Amino acid sequence: MASSNRRKNYALIASVIVAGGLLLSPTKAAAQTGIALRLGQPDEVTLGVDGRLTLDVAAFAPVDKSNFTYLPAGATTAEPFRMAAGTSITQARLGFFGGYGNWTGRIDVNYTGQRVTFCDIYAAYAFNPQTRIVLGHQLEPLSIGMNTSTRHGSVTTPLPLDFLIPYTRHWGLAGTHWGDKYWFGAGLFAGSSERVNARENHMGEGYGFSARAVWRPINTDQTTVHFGFSAVARTPERVTSDDGIVAVGGRSGSVVENRRFIAGAFSGISYYSICDLEAAYRDDRFFVQGEALCTTFVAKDTGGYLTNGDNLYRRLYHGEGLSFWGGYLVGSYMLRGKQRSYSNSGAAFSNVNNEVEPGGNVELMIGGSAIDTQDHMGQAYEALGAVNWYPNTAMMLGLSYTFTSFSKDATALGRLISQNGSGLSYHTLQLRAQFVF
Repeated sequence: MASSNRRKNYALIASVIVAGGLLLSPTKAAAQTGIALRLGQPDEVTLGVDGRLTLDVAAFAPVDKSNFTYLPAGATTAEPFRMAAGTSITQARLGFFGGYGNWTGRIDVNYTGQRVTFCDIYAAYAFNPQTRIVLGHQLEPLSIGMNTSTRHGSVTTPLPLDFLIPYTRHWGLAGTHWGDKYWFGAGLFAGSSERVNARENHMGEGYGFSARAVWRPINTDQTTVHFGFSAVARTPERVTSDDGIVAVGGRSGSVVENRRFIAGAFSGISYYSICDLEAAYRDDRFFVQGEALCTTFVAKDTGGYLTNGDNLYRRLYHGEGLSFWGGYLVGSYMLRGKQRSYSNSGAAFSNVNNEVEPGGNVELMIGGSAIDTQDHMGQAYEALGAVNWYPNTAMMLGLSYTFTSFSKDATALGRLISQNGSGLSYHTLQLRAQFVF
């Protein structure tokens, strides 16, 4: 018993030393540190903990807020429209992982959106270093933007991604295989721990198939050229009635302002599909990444409809489909240090290089995005500028500016009311701080 207690004390002391080293070392802190806890386990067993903390501070300046009123949830009278500055713990995440031989697994607990949820919950088996199969709650193989870990989110997720990919993780079985010039992943998925809980006589949470393929014609430590295609087809989620109601919406500018001005609801949906084209380039100084997406909702044989909250906006007949389009392009230039690193096994980029210059890496970033819902829920475009400082690979401090402009149909499910029929536009200034261990 005394020996066991000593091992626990040594493990605790080692954890404190590692955490202190991350805070004090400006150049050698790791972006993801596994703290091995060998509490009487066989040598083949490894246990560890990692996590991240992201803090966002945002201020908003509507172009002409006097032209709008807003009807809050539960209210009967519209109020003057306002967007208040605020601070939010965007994410506080703690992960536990382990391994034994070719087996690995992890469980992540995540605090985001003012609630606690489970994220990754899976077990994986590696046939070899380049091929593995994963069973559990996980991200589907779709989109380089959605499969970039939130620990590498130096700016807010682009509006087209947030709207056109209306889910995060699902329960499923997926396999990946990769080489120096290619990456391929596919899986079957159904349900999610972040959605409505299953209960007696409740409709299903949806099921579907996802696949992603990537070709890397140039892939060296100095230069990466990345092209990819991905697609998913699945039955609706969050279905609570025979009408098949599906909610869609996207946040813009900052998650501190949580309203979705482009939003709507479908009923009578049989299935939906998502297609995604992605491309990226990276060298020691420059980085560019872009995606083009199309999401199509298809009605049941009995038909369905779409509403944006103001009225019944579109009737769908006899298996008719309705498609929404969007895309984004973002690029950056390193003022100090080398560009971000690329993961061959994940086919995605980090937000910082594996090596950081003394005094930190500094990045200048610009970007833009657009979305078109065919005049049903509104159109929007965004312009982004940001500067990010990485004092080490575990920390990031960024300042970003976003200009967002919506068409008149973007009414936040009918809550945003324009006095002269014009669309809403606003400026967002955001400060993001992140610590990863």
